[in-house]
Amino acid sequence: MSTSARGLGRGLDALFEGSAQQRAAKEPPTSLPLAALVANPAQPRRAFAEEALAELADSILQQGIIQPLLVRPLPGTDRFQIVAGERRWRAAAKAGLTEVPVYVRDMDEQEAMAAALIENLQREDLNPVEEAQALNALRETLNITQEELAARLGRSRPAVANALRLLQLGEAALQDLAEGRITAGHGRCLVGIGEEEAAEALRERILACGLTVREAEEAAAHRRETGVFPWEEAAEGAAHSAPPKTRTATPAALEDLRQRLSTALDCKVRISGTDRKGRITLAYASPEALTALLERLGLAQEETE
Repeated sequence: MSTSARGLGRGLDALFEGSAQQRAAKEPPTSLPLAALVANPAQPRRAFAEEALAELADSILQQGIIQPLLVRPLPGTDRFQIVAGERRWRAAAKAGLTEVPVYVRDMDEQEAMAAALIENLQREDLNPVEEAQALNALRETLNITQEELAARLGRSRPAVANALRLLQLGEAALQDLAEGRITAGHGRCLVGIGEEEAAEALRERILACGLTVREAEEAAAHRRETGVFPWEEAAEGAAHSAPPKTRTATPAALEDLRQRLSTALDCKVRISGTDRKGRITLAYASPEALTALLERLGLAQEETE
């Protein structure tokens, strides 16, 4: 295999299935000015941590750029788009370099995007959201199934499927996952709930109480079986066992009114509030009692067909 093919990563040969760009190019890398390179707007990586870039810049100062960047010419210009290696390009600028080693390849949009995606997927510092988005974009770019994608990447189909499932998370959970507040295991647990409101409740509980993935899974399983989360069930039980609240004494005038209404209407009467504002409740225990109560009030119950 040529030096350039090794620099692009072992997965590219499989993804491009031995494309002309991979089979050719036995020449060594060339150097281009940093100013001649432009970033790829379709770059899978969205975040470039300043601390990590600073560490890479220090490494470049000590050892140089070991893996050349992959670039392609931009038609009608004297500039080149970075296909793989934007992080090295940024770090090189921090290190004060004016030129970087590159492989220049004529690549179409599909090959360029696939190269950028696979280069990022082969690195271990993508967060789970970036990885899932890269996998999905690669599958759509190459128009292949999850099974085919897994085979070309050398991963198991369940691993690829589990990663892609994370894209079903809500916006807040995706942000938590990207920023490390929850793990991919938590994310899959939230996806498994299915109901948006319940998933949000569990997400908030995970953050508030620091639930482990196992604890979150047990809470989700409990809800599937009972319809409520364990803490909701506990709160409901506590409410039932709580001592009754002390009722405010009914004013004497209202109590007298309650008794007179109860006698006149021959039913249980309840009055709440004050003599300025309140509520009167009339109780009945059967359809016959309701009919009798309406008659006492001078109201005829409407017949229903």
